[in-house]
Amino acid sequence: MPGTQPPFPPTPGVGSILSSRQSSPALLLALLGHVAMRRLRDAHTAHGLTPRQFHLLGVLHENGPTGQSELGTMMGTDPSTLVTMLNPLEAERLVSRERDEHDRRRHLVTLTADGEAKLISAAQAQREVEDELFAGLDDEQREQLLGLLTTLQDGLAGAYGTPCSAVAARDHGHPFEAGCLPTSDDRSSI
Repeated sequence: MPGTQPPFPPTPGVGSILSSRQSSPALLLALLGHVAMRRLRDAHTAHGLTPRQFHLLGVLHENGPTGQSELGTMMGTDPSTLVTMLNPLEAERLVSRERDEHDRRRHLVTLTADGEAKLISAAQAQREVEDELFAGLDDEQREQLLGLLTTLQDGLAGAYGTPCSAVAARDHGHPFEAGCLPTSDDRSSI
């Protein structure tokens, strides 16, 4: 009778593939990460920003006016990609780019008042999403989760003796494409 037998017989010593979600922290983390990223992306785009633009504005908020080259390094983004991120932000007057008066070869990128306002509203939306995502955890559990995730992140960053963003920039052009998270120092700006 169709539908009564599984298409593949169980393999001895291997549990159900579907039940591996319950025993595979990496798979569960990936599934939850997908949900979290989608919700965060929705929160950011509702405020007219991509997650990468939100991160860029956050880096400028935390660091003040920053050289364009240094900004790319901080974000693990190659220069041509950074320019394509900055152009629309500058057109919307969320950032400004000006020559450094002390070094004319260098461009300083500055967060404008409009950029600060947009960042603040998007950050509030992000906090609301985080509160929804972590509603089942108390404050102590949230701190434990943050500690565990930071430990995992630092382990990934040090796996090659190189910060994860540098590995990603070299191999993929962006840390998230290499499965990396922003460094611990960048955590407050995303």
